[in-house]
Amino acid sequence: MNILQVNVLEGRDLASADTNGYSDPYCTVSLGPQKKKTQICKKTLNPKWNETFLMRLSPSDIKLHIKLLDWDQLSSDDFLGEVFIDIDSLNDSAVWYTLLPRPDHPDDFVKGEVCIKARVVKTSNIVKDKIPSNMITEVNNRVSTYEENGDLLDISGIGFEQFPDFLFDHVPALENLDLGFNGFKMFPDLRSFSKLKSLLLNGNSILTVPGEVLNLPLLTHLSVNGNHLIALPTEISKLVSLEKLEIANNKISELCPEVCCLPKLEELIISGNPLIKLPPNFSNLHSLEILDASGCQLTRLPEDFSLMIKLLEVNLGNNKLIELPNAIGRLTRLVVLNLMDNKLADLPLSIGSCHGLGKLGAGINIEGNPIQSEEMMKKYKIGNDQLMDYLEKRMALSGYSLPDIQKLKLNTSNGGIKTNNNTAPPVPLSALAPIPGPSQQKTKNQYTLVAPDGANQSPPQPTQPTQQQPTQQNSNQDVVTKTIALKNWAISTIRGEIRPKLGKIKTQILRCVQTQEGIGIANTLKQLKPEVEKLKALIPSTYPSPCIPKNPTAGKTFSGNDKLEQLKDLVAASLDDYDVLFETLYQLIPNSQDPPLIVAVAQSLKVIKEIIP
Repeated sequence: MNILQVNVLEGRDLASADTNGYSDPYCTVSLGPQKKKTQICKKTLNPKWNETFLMRLSPSDIKLHIKLLDWDQLSSDDFLGEVFIDIDSLNDSAVWYTLLPRPDHPDDFVKGEVCIKARVVKTSNIVKDKIPSNMITEVNNRVSTYEENGDLLDISGIGFEQFPDFLFDHVPALENLDLGFNGFKMFPDLRSFSKLKSLLLNGNSILTVPGEVLNLPLLTHLSVNGNHLIALPTEISKLVSLEKLEIANNKISELCPEVCCLPKLEELIISGNPLIKLPPNFSNLHSLEILDASGCQLTRLPEDFSLMIKLLEVNLGNNKLIELPNAIGRLTRLVVLNLMDNKLADLPLSIGSCHGLGKLGAGINIEGNPIQSEEMMKKYKIGNDQLMDYLEKRMALSGYSLPDIQKLKLNTSNGGIKTNNNTAPPVPLSALAPIPGPSQQKTKNQYTLVAPDGANQSPPQPTQPTQQQPTQQNSNQDVVTKTIALKNWAISTIRGEIRPKLGKIKTQILRCVQTQEGIGIANTLKQLKPEVEKLKALIPSTYPSPCIPKNPTAGKTFSGNDKLEQLKDLVAASLDDYDVLFETLYQLIPNSQDPPLIVAVAQSLKVIKEIIP
């Protein structure tokens, strides 16, 4: 069995079938009993379809039948011309064919041409007898969608047990492929897709990954969630461009050290695996920003975990952690830290340096832990900002300072640091009172102990030099630190939440065929507009806009309702403009030195997050 790939490209100078001087042409493609149909192009004599179809080719198939018709809402569709093409003449070149009248209707008024590009794709003997015709039809439909929007080839949920290798010839330049929820038991060999960047294999039954199939040097995203993997091969290190790796909900009990040799890895999702520990070289993931290791069986983190200073979000919920690394306060970029349902009795002193955990839209979660400090839990129940303020004051009162990072690296390389957590007895915040400065003004982080009767008493003599009252320089540094944390949250929110959600909304509106649904989506965008206008006003007029390709109608489903189609086009165009705005902010924020601007951006982003479903 071979496959016929037919590309219906465009028509030109067609006959006018409507009173307005135009036609609403569409094209049908027939091969034996198989028949395919393009979208309708409204009010034109020069339609452009650019649609691709796959059809099973049998030995008895000699000619390909192409027919053009004019769509009519009230009566039968009008004939615009046809052509029969010899299969043997196809050579994968775009050819213009002159449209002809029907043999039994010599009076047909026909004019114009149609451009067709087609070829025969030979399939291997291994696959040809194992793909039912209904699967071929479904692949045909999915490939047509891919050819239209040029983004993701989604052939998930079809039921493949083996990859249909005729696609290697059909879409050789493929970059994004979704093979999720099929029946694969082994990782497919996709090395022929030399340009592949994103591969999704979620929800299959993959047991092993042969190392030789991982020669995909351009792959940036690999997702193998919900399979039966027990290990990753050492050849995982070949994926030198990998930025996101998802292997959640498998059966991996030990993560191979080679995972930690991926120089560009930014997101690692390993949740739901029976992992007891992380590899000793885990801190080599210098680019890691997001880590989800929830639902594992971790009892401790490597002490040099604190060297991963680019981390923004860490999910360690539902593990068996009994302590955290002493120097975790080095992770000053953290905006999300989930520690729920572990066995933590206290938190390290240094965590008071993670200012971002108490900021807008951020958070630390310590629910379900046997925390011994009632004061700590009391502040946590009020809010993350109160908890982090308490932890910061506790750290300042104790005189604790983070170890030098070079010293930390040296100690960890010499066998690690003892993890006694250096925690101090909790100091109730009711016992903290501000020390008036020289001008009798209260300054942040100036505290002394207050006796129950109100008389001041001196704190115990610390082993380190007593703290000096904060200077203006310290205050400025505090502003800088908190601004950085807020910037990190904004960047993470734009990249990980807002832009993906807007992309889903665009897909939803383009596929919408119900007027009420379209109006609902439009109303959501209307609610966003005030905050969007605020964000636009924050961008300097001289700041260059990023170059993002716009294709507002890619993947569009036509409803037949002209007013709804106009609404869909307007909403899609607005979403493209919003995408440009958020990409601009994504580039602007990291380089901004303007704290008020960062705060204003964060406030608008928080409102937008609440509006977007």
